[in-house]
Amino acid sequence: MAEEDDPLDALLETEKLVIKQEVSLLEVAAQTAANALDLDALGNLGETANRYDIFTDNGGLQFKVVETSEACGCTGCCPTGRICCNPNHALQLHVFAPEHSPKDAIMFVDRPCKCGQCCSCCSICQQEMRVYRGADDGPPGGDGDAESLIAYIHQPFMGGGFSPKLEVMEREDSEDIMFNVQSQAFCCIAGICCDHTFNVTDSEGEYMGKIVKESPENLGELAKELGTDADRFTLYVKSELDKEKKAAMLASLHLIDYMFFENEGAVNADLTPLANGSCPEISFKCCDCYCCGCVCPCSCTCGGDDGDNDEDEPAEEAPEEEPVEEAEEEEPEEEEPEEEEPEEE
Repeated sequence: MAEEDDPLDALLETEKLVIKQEVSLLEVAAQTAANALDLDALGNLGETANRYDIFTDNGGLQFKVVETSEACGCTGCCPTGRICCNPNHALQLHVFAPEHSPKDAIMFVDRPCKCGQCCSCCSICQQEMRVYRGADDGPPGGDGDAESLIAYIHQPFMGGGFSPKLEVMEREDSEDIMFNVQSQAFCCIAGICCDHTFNVTDSEGEYMGKIVKESPENLGELAKELGTDADRFTLYVKSELDKEKKAAMLASLHLIDYMFFENEGAVNADLTPLANGSCPEISFKCCDCYCCGCVCPCSCTCGGDDGDNDEDEPAEEAPEEEPVEEAEEEEPEEEEPEEEEPEEE
């Protein structure tokens, strides 16, 4: 393919990109119904494929990212669809550049289903993603596009310890690392009150860029993050980097979103106590504790009926028993002396 026809040329001038996830009204409606009926599983039924708009720093639309995934997919006897396995489900992301070609993707990425939020000590628990040049012309999953593979992203053994880490290389079997992506956070990640930064460095530790999960700037953005999966990221890259490396960094950003921020600030409001005249129970996720790939959510709960509305009535005091008066001792009756009979003479 000639250099001028390379679809990745759209990334040549990229230095800063702002990635915004679109809000799904179906997800909002399903989550609202789940809260009203106190059925968490109902919210999963409304889970839709993600869509992202990517803007330049001046606000112009540069790229669009569209997820394709099955709602109830299976591989063999194992479920891999987003309803059962979200956010660890199998998916493909297709990146379009409207100015380059509104119909043909400039790149796509493939991620298999994994057992997420557990210790990354074996392959089934280690997140991975493959990045391909151009559109997905072969079978789903990139099986027929091996020649167009430009990067392989995976979670290393034990996931970087207490700081989440991804390794990016050109091929799956390669030992040469293209760059590393590692969080600045230690143990605690995915809170909605502050920014989260992931540094991108080469194998020698030189700065190449960074990925920033932006915190909400106003109440509107806060409400959107609490009630939906929509997030906002900023990608900073050196302008002189190869376009393949920029594509791999953009793919790494999306993998980080699925790993840590799909359920960030998740709110669950149990409205059923309102029927009894009680306050609804509201819980939301504050952050995640991270260790060796394990992700443990930390949540706060307020309100709700604690089951102690009826004040305990004081126990009825047993009536005091009247003191039993001691029976007066009967005075012994004085025996009258027997009259002596006169002796007969």
